[in-house]
Amino acid sequence: MAPTLRTVVRRLPLRLGVLAGHDGLDRPVSWVAVSELEDPTPFLEGGELVLTTGMRLDADNAAPYVARLVGKGVTGLGLGVGLGHETVPAELVAAAARAGLPLVEVPRDTPFVAISKLVSDLIAAEQYDEISRAFAAQGRLTRAALRPEGRARSSTAWPASSAAGPSCSMRPEPYGTPPAGAPPGSPPSAPSWNASARPPGAARPRACRCPRRGSTSSCSRSAPAGSGASSPSAWSGRSPRSRTPWSMPPARC
Repeated sequence: MAPTLRTVVRRLPLRLGVLAGHDGLDRPVSWVAVSELEDPTPFLEGGELVLTTGMRLDADNAAPYVARLVGKGVTGLGLGVGLGHETVPAELVAAAARAGLPLVEVPRDTPFVAISKLVSDLIAAEQYDEISRAFAAQGRLTRAALRPEGRARSSTAWPASSAAGPSCSMRPEPYGTPPAGAPPGSPPSAPSWNASARPPGAARPRACRCPRRGSTSSCSRSAPAGSGASSPSAWSGRSPRSRTPWSMPPARC
């Protein structure tokens, strides 16, 4: 969070005096902009403390000048006395009071760069404090996770059945018809895994789903009895072209 204008004006070395807009001193100051233009708003973003010596300000254009700054959403206006004006013009004070814009008098021996450096340092300190709090919170979370009770809570998050390692099974849904001359009860043939070669309306085999993503344990695939593919040895001895839906190699989860 950016420092407020109240924080800036309270710095004793600057000796800034608030002449109007006391109710707006708690507005944040995003940056300091120094400008002697009669209309500096095209070069502002809003939230700035605008500093000027008032070289182009007089009794006639003080009110429009303040109105433009308020319309842009600046935080406050600082007028440096001793150059363009020996004192802050009364018309400028009245216009700022009507608009609710904080107006600050900057003494002649207070350089504008000192105010800019102060605001920059305050903003950097706020950012550093936010980063420090984030690192402190991360450290507390890490220490909590490394405590014995933290590890116990983590271990109970998995069911007892997963202690031996995750496993899953693939039960393909057969399609097609048994080969010609095959004994009764033989599994249907599967000429190809290509979707284009699958008979119309035939269901494709279900995907193997493991209960734990990222595990490197092998998945076990089960096949109907009599398929000849109930063990990895049956898969490894077959050529790719002769594999049936129950003769795929073991998957890795």
